[in-house]
Amino acid sequence: MFENDLTLRGSSLTSRAERNVYGDLFIAQGASQYEELARSGTMFVARSTTATVSCTALPTTTAGFGLYNPEADGGKSLIIDAIFAVQITCQNILSQYALIYVCGQTRVAALTDALIERKTNGLGQGAVALCAAGGAILDAVTGVAIGWMPIGPQANTSVVSLAGLSLFAEVNGRLIVPPGRQFGINVMGGDATGTWNCGVMWHEKQITLV
Repeated sequence: MFENDLTLRGSSLTSRAERNVYGDLFIAQGASQYEELARSGTMFVARSTTATVSCTALPTTTAGFGLYNPEADGGKSLIIDAIFAVQITCQNILSQYALIYVCGQTRVAALTDALIERKTNGLGQGAVALCAAGGAILDAVTGVAIGWMPIGPQANTSVVSLAGLSLFAEVNGRLIVPPGRQFGINVMGGDATGTWNCGVMWHEKQITLV
């Protein structure tokens, strides 16, 4: 079974899409997973520049990195692609560490934009999002202990004298920051002496939320 002719982008050639007897469309991925988002200049990355200590219990308003969507209601959403952290100074004990996040549920005040949001295609800045350095930066409505959730794999330390652990969690759009909401991430572990730079990778898109 064949569909209508399709024009191939960047050329005058046409192709035909094919389906099987069940209506499933046959496709073959011809580009990297995030290539088109990066190419279009709508994907961004930012991280903290001042390292903050990991938390040993679920935090409230304290985050290693904060993201805010300043759009008016009905505007663009921030679609989270990945969150990450890199250890800057080492811990005092052998421990394990994992990423945690909190996503605001109501419109709140904006965070102070203190960091640089970079396009992942190497063509500068221009993000809608505001990014805040770590600290007690979240509002009291967003920053509640019950809102913090774990995500991604954990890392275990094998020595106490060396820094350099990294944590990376692929979110792939499972988390969305609507207009007016805050989003925070942090590192949780068994020791509060090691410090971390935290960051987020996201893209910005006009979508309908229901």
